[in-house]
Amino acid sequence: MRAGRNGGLRSAGVWRGWAMLLGLGVLLAGCGDDAPPAQTAVQSVPADAALAQLYGASCKQCHANPAAGAPLTGDSAAWAPRLEKGMDTLLDHSINGFQGMPPLGLCMQCSEQDFRALITFMSAMPKPAEGQ
Repeated sequence: MRAGRNGGLRSAGVWRGWAMLLGLGVLLAGCGDDAPPAQTAVQSVPADAALAQLYGASCKQCHANPAAGAPLTGDSAAWAPRLEKGMDTLLDHSINGFQGMPPLGLCMQCSEQDFRALITFMSAMPKPAEGQ
């Protein structure tokens, strides 16, 4: 009988440990509320149908996947330091590649105008006035 009782105590201790870890995980999940949830990045799509198709075929693979390390679509905090470098630099990085960003972002059919529009969409930066 003792063996059963000790086994039960040991089992209860394991469950208590798991419950504490789960509770800690729930508490930590609330940290870093500045970044949008990955689900938001996954669901974001440009309003323009042609741009949405380009985004879905290339950009989304990395910019809607937190594991990829790319700034997530709509995550203004992650995009802010990149935007400070200016659109010309971001465009150069998109076309020529930079660090983990492959050349052309794997969008071989994208024009310079497409890249500008995709960067604007993903970074959630305000669209420039017509003619700029």
